[in-house]
Amino acid sequence: MSTAQVEKKLQPSRKGKKAWRKNIDMQPVDEALESLRVEERVRGLGAKIDDLFTIDTTGDLQVKRQLARDKPLKVDEILAERSAVPAVIARVKAANVEKKESKHDLQKVNHIAKRKREGAIPPSAPKKKKKQSVKQASYDMWGDVEEEQEDASKGYLDVVKERKVKAPSTLKSKPAAMVHKASVEVPHAGASYNPTMEDHQELLKEAHAIEVKKEEATKKLNEQLAYRKELDQLKSELEESISDDEDEDEGEEEEEEQGEESAKQKQEGVRKTKTQRNKEKRKRYNRMLEEQKIHERDIRKQIDRVKAIEAELQEQIEKLEKAAEIRRHLKEEDEKKGARRLGRHYIKEQPMAVQLQEELSETLRQLKVRKCFI
Repeated sequence: MSTAQVEKKLQPSRKGKKAWRKNIDMQPVDEALESLRVEERVRGLGAKIDDLFTIDTTGDLQVKRQLARDKPLKVDEILAERSAVPAVIARVKAANVEKKESKHDLQKVNHIAKRKREGAIPPSAPKKKKKQSVKQASYDMWGDVEEEQEDASKGYLDVVKERKVKAPSTLKSKPAAMVHKASVEVPHAGASYNPTMEDHQELLKEAHAIEVKKEEATKKLNEQLAYRKELDQLKSELEESISDDEDEDEGEEEEEEQGEESAKQKQEGVRKTKTQRNKEKRKRYNRMLEEQKIHERDIRKQIDRVKAIEAELQEQIEKLEKAAEIRRHLKEEDEKKGARRLGRHYIKEQPMAVQLQEELSETLRQLKVRKCFI
């Protein structure tokens, strides 16, 4: 290997067409032309292609004779012919293809081998079928035909297994109303034909509370269904709001136009200096640090309030459990009172039988009989 260092070729300037034309490297072209001149001086002018190459159109006579000598006879050519269509097969031959065992057969063989390894009892041999003996006819084929009576209980579904109907869990338990509620309700002591003053006043208070509750429900329903006076003022309020919105839209359009003009003025203004850009960059960085500090402070506050949050959650859980207990208690009370509807129809509560103090009878002879359609 030569130790001489190859000088690196300097790249001339190529900026512009003039430099390209000026700094064209003609050395490879000169070397090629010089090599052609040297070859012409040594060998002279080159010969033409026809003088250098020839085309053989007659062929080799010896090769032709060899091919004629080695040519097979016509009889051998006919016997050696093999058609692409196979010959007709006289009978169907079984294909010599190895049958692959299916996955089911392999699993069955592995299962039997495993059972033998574990020492299990081999399966019993299949039972031989007994030959059914021909029964002798027990009827007179020349006699009267008797109609066969089929068992109506079985019919054609004798193979189907009858399933037992599963009884509900509440079938064996009595309803809560039958346990806690008397079969015959005893009326209030104040409903007697000659009650005491205290019992009669207590019954009147209960009846008054029921009527007040009904009046409040009716009043609330009427208020919900009644026409509200506030609806009359709705039209004027809507018109005022629409006019205010139009004024706001006009003000926003003016502000947008002013903003666009100011933006254009800023764009047409002087470019910011490097000092101003660095100052804005420091402001953004300081703002980011402040936001990060505020976020960390909020996280620390939440960590400090872990116990308070746990107490709030525990209090909320207790409230939910208490509400669930109240709902369960109310449901049990409703079940004790009995069913309030029959199918989709609700059972109306019967009005309480109350007599005013003037209507009370002192004796059974003066007692007025009340009609009952229950």
